[in-house]
Amino acid sequence: MAELPELEDILLSRRQSALTVTLNRPQAKNALNAAIVNGLMTLCDWLTQNRDIRMVVLRGAGGSFCAGGDIKEFGQMVMTPESVDGASDPIAISNRVFGDVLLKLDAIPQALVTVIEGSAFGGANGLISVSDIAIAEAHARFSLSETTLGVPPAQIGPFLVRRMGLYNARRLALTGAHFGAQEACRVGLVDKVVNGDAGLEGALVETLTAIGRCEPEANAATKAIFNRAAAPIDPAQLDEAAVDFAACLRGEGRKGAMAFAQKTTPPWLETYSTTKEA
Repeated sequence: MAELPELEDILLSRRQSALTVTLNRPQAKNALNAAIVNGLMTLCDWLTQNRDIRMVVLRGAGGSFCAGGDIKEFGQMVMTPESVDGASDPIAISNRVFGDVLLKLDAIPQALVTVIEGSAFGGANGLISVSDIAIAEAHARFSLSETTLGVPPAQIGPFLVRRMGLYNARRLALTGAHFGAQEACRVGLVDKVVNGDAGLEGALVETLTAIGRCEPEANAATKAIFNRAAAPIDPAQLDEAAVDFAACLRGEGRKGAMAFAQKTTPPWLETYSTTKEA
């Protein structure tokens, strides 16, 4: 049995052939920072070499799944000088890394089960989109919130479209909608909605037992076959999305990140009412 890697801001625990991966920044609702992103990359490489792990459970510590990208790191990105002499924008390079994480998670040979409690905002929905099975607690809240900050859901976008379809993804992203677990299930983002901790644990045990009936290499081959049939995400799409993200963050997104951090309204905010005149 291989020794588990040590990862910053991620806890790993093994029970039988199941590895539980817990995002461990509860003070920040497990927002995705560089340590978590790099840790997930390392973990994916480790999983491809350790096939005695048959299933992976991804969840968050402290009753919340993941609040999306760390807004503090957004602020640091904004201060990054623009590239010169035609070099790639460092913001685009930084943003693009998460796309590689999603590509790697999508391709791991193990079955990936995601358990969602509390918040699942922004980039969290990319993690859900590459899951084989997603189980949500009934009070979980979801949002494709990037556009309300002035940036696009760049790296998660292609995975969201594949998971829930073009028009569901557009509707939810273009409104920055907050929606519940039942709506997430209706559009195909999650597969099962349960009540409370007992419901989550019961559904998780049932799911892992079902996966345990399947021969591991047959499951790995099945994932590879199905991914090829579904036309895998083209890395070039993610490259272009990173460039779009950088352009937005250097533009109005700078104001959006500042407004979020200061708990003020961004300059583009406009509300509509039947009583207002044109």
